[in-house]
Amino acid sequence: MTGAPWLRSITSTLSFRLFVILASSILVLFAAHMAVSRQFQSTTLEQQVTREAYRSSDFLLQSLSNSMLRDERQHTYALMRLVGAEPGVEGIRIYNKQGTIRFSSDPAEIGTTVDLRAEACYGCHGAGEPLEAVPTHERSRIYRTAEGYRVLGMINAIRNDESCWTAQCHAHTADQSILGVLDVQMSMAALDQSLTESGRDAVVLALVIVLLSMAIVALIIYRAVYVPTATLRRGTEALGQGNLGVTIELDRADELGDLAHSFNQMARRLNDAYAELQSWSQTLEDRVRQKTKELERMTQQMIQVERTSSLGRMAATVAHELNNPLSGILTYSKLIAKRVQRVLPDGPDRAQVLDNLDLIRSESQRCGRIVRDLLTYARGRSAELREAQLHPIVDQALKLVAHHVELQEIETDVQLALADDTIVCDREQLVQSLLALFVNAIEAMPDGGTLGVRTAAADEDGWVTVSVSDTGIGIPEDVQDSIFDPFFSTKNEAKGVGLGLAVVYGIVQRHEGEIKVDSRPGHGARFTIRLPRDPTDAARTRTHRQRERQADA
Repeated sequence: MTGAPWLRSITSTLSFRLFVILASSILVLFAAHMAVSRQFQSTTLEQQVTREAYRSSDFLLQSLSNSMLRDERQHTYALMRLVGAEPGVEGIRIYNKQGTIRFSSDPAEIGTTVDLRAEACYGCHGAGEPLEAVPTHERSRIYRTAEGYRVLGMINAIRNDESCWTAQCHAHTADQSILGVLDVQMSMAALDQSLTESGRDAVVLALVIVLLSMAIVALIIYRAVYVPTATLRRGTEALGQGNLGVTIELDRADELGDLAHSFNQMARRLNDAYAELQSWSQTLEDRVRQKTKELERMTQQMIQVERTSSLGRMAATVAHELNNPLSGILTYSKLIAKRVQRVLPDGPDRAQVLDNLDLIRSESQRCGRIVRDLLTYARGRSAELREAQLHPIVDQALKLVAHHVELQEIETDVQLALADDTIVCDREQLVQSLLALFVNAIEAMPDGGTLGVRTAAADEDGWVTVSVSDTGIGIPEDVQDSIFDPFFSTKNEAKGVGLGLAVVYGIVQRHEGEIKVDSRPGHGARFTIRLPRDPTDAARTRTHRQRERQADA
């Protein structure tokens, strides 16, 4: 059986169940209290009425005794009728030991016989023989009449005292202890009606008190249980939905207040832990990106080294095979030119032959330069490291290209800013690498421009930097990753075969340094070389870092 969701949500709460338990307890306790109170009240009133009836019966018996001693029957009967006519008196009668009614406030009863086994006579005759002395608490009896209301009967024995059996008007002997019984019957209808009305009023009052008690209990439960538990529930639901900054405002000095305080502490710790996890996650992402870049750089370096090694071996073989034929061609072209000048007379044919021989000689020389570059690249000899000054090395390389700079009307902007330019290097190889960079920069500015050279201290590990810049045509972005590859060139075939930057890259690597390019088409290019002060120390540091990275991995 299911009800409305809102009803189920209310009846399933702790506050509602607690209210039902307390309200039921109050109702049961009040009902028990009412039942006990009603019984106690009824018993008390009945005892009070019994006492009053006993006193009235004794008073009436004493009043009648004098009249009976003087044998004033009419006076006695008149007094009994007067008392019997009082409100609440059901009847007064006197009957002898045999149960014959000698007098009654109801004349119709006179002369009749009382059933000694009836409820009204059972107190004296219940044992089979009439009692001579009836206990006080057994003189009264309560029975219900045929009309349905209750009657309290109080009997008093008329004893045969000495004053009675010695009187001249009586014929009783001294051996008779009981002459008769005075039976006073009082209606309890008024009492029962009063009990009913007071019971009804008590029930109404009890219901009002119960309802007020329930309302007070409901208010107390609402303020003391429902409100704090609802606040705690909302806080836990918000925390479960991921709101780690939630706090429960519950200013109470009890268990619920302690629970709210503990919840707030837990939420703060969770929030701190979550923030720390986010920080660690961000740190981990940064380290992953950093390691990824390092791996990519190392991979590129390994690819470059492998490519350089393979091509170097091939270049050495090709250069060795081409060097001798080229030397022979160059030598014989010079000899033929001399012989032609001696043998052939001046004229167009002689000039044509000499031009052809000069072309052969110049092309042979170009091939020789290519072979020389191949040999330089292929040898890859180790650097002969010695202490030297960097600025004089830069000046020497600039002097070697001074005539090219003048011919192409190129301006130079040289800023050598190192306070201490002492480094450990192979001077000859550094001059060769700078010379290659200068030549490339000059060739990139056919219409003139500015050749910039800078030296400065690096920001890391005390390294130094040398940068060579130009204002030429620039390098396309899509080929910048390939410019250090052997035989890759952006120039036409007449100007080179793409070994100059590969040679520079090899020299920088042998010095444990780094080289990078920054260029945009139409805005020139800048090559930056970073060199350690001592390549040997840099190699040891690099090996140590590689071992640390492997340990971290």
